[in-house]
Amino acid sequence: MKWHELSSPALQSCDRELPVIVPLGSCEQHGAHLPVFVDTLQVNALAEGINARLGQRVLILPTLWLGASHHHMDFCGTVSLPPKLYAEVIQETTRCLLSHGFHRIFFLNGHGGNLVPASQALTDLIATDDRADAAEIALASWWTLAADAMQADSLGMRTPTLTHACEYETSLILALRPDLVELSRIPENSIEKNRPWATDARWGGKVEGFHRFHRWTSTGHMGKPSEATKEKGRRLILDVTNTLVDFIEDFARWPKMESLLPHNRNEQ
Repeated sequence: MKWHELSSPALQSCDRELPVIVPLGSCEQHGAHLPVFVDTLQVNALAEGINARLGQRVLILPTLWLGASHHHMDFCGTVSLPPKLYAEVIQETTRCLLSHGFHRIFFLNGHGGNLVPASQALTDLIATDDRADAAEIALASWWTLAADAMQADSLGMRTPTLTHACEYETSLILALRPDLVELSRIPENSIEKNRPWATDARWGGKVEGFHRFHRWTSTGHMGKPSEATKEKGRRLILDVTNTLVDFIEDFARWPKMESLLPHNRNEQ
């Protein structure tokens, strides 16, 4: 069920055990050939797929499209919240859901830059809010959660992993909104930095490298987007959605994490 399509009384009557899904997107540059809304389009499509499969067994909030993308600001079109403010948005969203009695909350992330501030936000929240500490709150990026379903060989991909505005993301947007893709605008000459030990750790490096994106790529994209096809994108959406549905069905059954300490700590 879509949270934003229900009335207040309808939401009031919902089972508080239902998982609440909060999709996280962004509005940032994705090279010369893709729209700036790639991350939001992708995660929103996955949320739609979850809703179609689980229906009355899940509540899905509207995708939070404004992400933490300041590292892309050197490229035109990026609209972003600074990480500290983004962390506050995540905390306040969580507090609202908890205030309404929902306690099974999953943040489905669709933009790499959101991950650290969102994780920090939730880490701080459980340290200071007993309701949050007692709740079942989870956070994952869809490409991490569905990593086993994203094997290059099974998807027909020519590149080994998802990066940014790459073969994977371009294939996804070709499947979702082909009218927004301009493959002819992919520059023939693109400079891309590669530091084997310190390539962005979200994509498989062993050490996190801290730079804004213009120091990693001259064009805004990475990998080989020219290898993208609509068919690859359709297969990727299906395989990732299957994994997400499996996880959410399991998440709906997570038992309450009771404190293991004695009720009276003085008894220790």
